[in-house]
Amino acid sequence: MRAALIVDIIRQEEKLIAKALDEKQVPYDIINVGQEPIPFNKGLGRYDVAIIRPVSMYRALYASAVLEAAGVHTINSVDAINICGDKILTYSRLYKHGIPIPDSIIAMSPDAALKAYEQKGFPLIDKPPIGSWGRLVSLVRDNFEGKTIVEHRELMGNSALKVHIVQEYIQYKGRDIRCIVMGKTLLGCYARNIPPNEWRANIALGGYPSKIDVDSKLEETVLKAVGVVGGEFVSIDILEHPTKGYVVNELNDVPEFKGFMVATNINVAEKLVDYIKETYSK
Repeated sequence: MRAALIVDIIRQEEKLIAKALDEKQVPYDIINVGQEPIPFNKGLGRYDVAIIRPVSMYRALYASAVLEAAGVHTINSVDAINICGDKILTYSRLYKHGIPIPDSIIAMSPDAALKAYEQKGFPLIDKPPIGSWGRLVSLVRDNFEGKTIVEHRELMGNSALKVHIVQEYIQYKGRDIRCIVMGKTLLGCYARNIPPNEWRANIALGGYPSKIDVDSKLEETVLKAVGVVGGEFVSIDILEHPTKGYVVNELNDVPEFKGFMVATNINVAEKLVDYIKETYSK
């Protein structure tokens, strides 16, 4: 078996994956799609598995597409990356299958966004369908803030950033829950606790991890959500609603796992390489 590790920026996670591949004696090449072109060429078929790790959603999506065309199994697949990389597509798939999501309204123009604010009521969340690390996710407390956000988003060049997901503000327990799934197995979950002077729990914004116990309902919700989007190695962010219980906020097709490893003491990179060897070794 030979693997390809597809990257654009090499972070701690990619270094850990490369280390695990070395230690477990899996032959591999690192392909940096931020520097090297990848051709539609059957020669790529020398790889049995490609681990898709670009930070850029579109680089991840297109790299996976080219490799899949050459017969390479990609983790994750084109379809999974496409669904997980767009929050509206994610919510659409989850809602269709009866998996709880935050109450959401999709607005595709400034006028529609202001009407959605009125329908939802303040405070509320407004976020675009693409993006990570909490960027452009806004807590809107009144119509004045909302109008400012709408005006600023209209100035952005990417059309997707002008689309608004208007959601209920779920403020409960001061945390969210991040879980990682590999294949059909839940590796574990941990809490991302909201830091002082912030309302978001992202680790990139100062959220701090802590260990939690996983109950059967959380595990059921996570595995069902990952299954309907076709994810093979994904993280999933869960909110705790005071009346609905667990609701799925988003799924990540190129999961970061530094905070997960701190909270759970599970070596995700080693688990990933073990999974690949057990599942795809010829």
